[in-house]
Amino acid sequence: MKLNYFWTDCADGSHVAVNYTVHEESVTGSIRQWSRDRSHNVGRKFDVPAAELGRSPRGHPVLRLDGVCDGPIAIELPAALREA
Repeated sequence: MKLNYFWTDCADGSHVAVNYTVHEESVTGSIRQWSRDRSHNVGRKFDVPAAELGRSPRGHPVLRLDGVCDGPIAIELPAALREA
C-alpha cells in the first residue's frame, strides 16, 4: 500500500492537506485544513467507496471531498492508481 498526499490552498488563505490510500474497493485517508498562520487545524477521516468516485473529463477516477474551503476538493488519482 502506498500513502499519497495532496496539498492545496483555499480562497481564504488557509491550507488543505489530504493523505490517502487507494484500495480495491475504496479510497481511505484524512483531510486536514490549516489556518493561514498554521496555528489551528481541523481534520477528519474519510472512506469513499470506489463506486462513488467521480470521473474527470478525461475519464480518470476523481476523489471529491466536501467540507473544506468553499466547495469540494477534487483530486484526480495518479496514473499508477487508476486501475485500483
